Amino acid sequence: MALQLYKMRFKEAHFGAGYLNTSKLTFSASQLYSALCLEALKNGCLDEWVKESQQEGFKISNAFPYTDQPFVPLPLNLKNKRLSLERLAEENQEKKNLSKLKFIGIDKLGLLLDQDKQSDTNLVTDLLSVQEGLAKESVIMKKGSDPYEVGVTEFNCSLYVIASQSSLLDQLMTALQFSGVGGKRSGGYGQFKLSTESISAEYQYLLDNNEAKYQLLLTDSIPSEDELTGDLVSGDGAYRLIKNSGFTFSPSSHEQLRKQDLYKFSAGSVFDRRYSGEIVDVRPDGFPHPVYNFARGLFIGLGEYK
Repeated sequence: MALQLYKMRFKEAHFGAGYLNTSKLTFSASQLYSALCLEALKNGCLDEWVKESQQEGFKISNAFPYTDQPFVPLPLNLKNKRLSLERLAEENQEKKNLSKLKFIGIDKLGLLLDQDKQSDTNLVTDLLSVQEGLAKESVIMKKGSDPYEVGVTEFNCSLYVIASQSSLLDQLMTALQFSGVGGKRSGGYGQFKLSTESISAEYQYLLDNNEAKYQLLLTDSIPSEDELTGDLVSGDGAYRLIKNSGFTFSPSSHEQLRKQDLYKFSAGSVFDRRYSGEIVDVRPDGFPHPVYNFARGLFIGLGEYK
């Protein structure tokens, strides 16, 4: 299935980070997939959407920043090469800055993976400065009889996802820009202006490069049971596990029930090979309908990773 870049220009949004008074810069593929399912339900095409998205090869990435170019997640466990004792203090500061770096422009990815270029003391500092300018988080007090604080992300950039293009997905994304993504949508947060772009030749090469020694994960995801083998991570590869949990409500049950917990590899994990992953039903026991968590993998190939 052909991939398409969907670019979203937000003004303000609340992307949950565990607490109501905090908000993240981006959102996961599973959050977008859930929003698309709700949009399909409202428009009477849920069965068609589920059938299409269940097709083998259907992919969605996490959302990442987009300025004049797309960003990707920083590969986990990226290591600086220690040069000399004389530079020990400088390198320790560089490592601190590197630990704060979450995203990197795709044109700078090769520079950061090149350890010789890492000796440039300004590289990580400059990249971190760019990241800090992408958005800012603020806390807004909602007044009333029961006042509360809401964390809000204010954007200086767009966000984008890579997804398997289809006319139905185009229609759902067009409708979703008015409904919004994330929390507190009734307060006007999460609406966006949608546009689509062709994937650049450089980016497409990385997406197609499944023979590279290392593969960078773009989607919080989990391999199927058959794919989860011992040789998935070795050598310089690295991964982080994240937990998806929460509650779901169905009009037929008239109560909030806890979804099944699901542990996934986070975007930014680096593996020796790619996996397809799956869409997992995390409905509570006895729940009347499926509750889907999108956990399929999408990767780009890294030529070098040390």
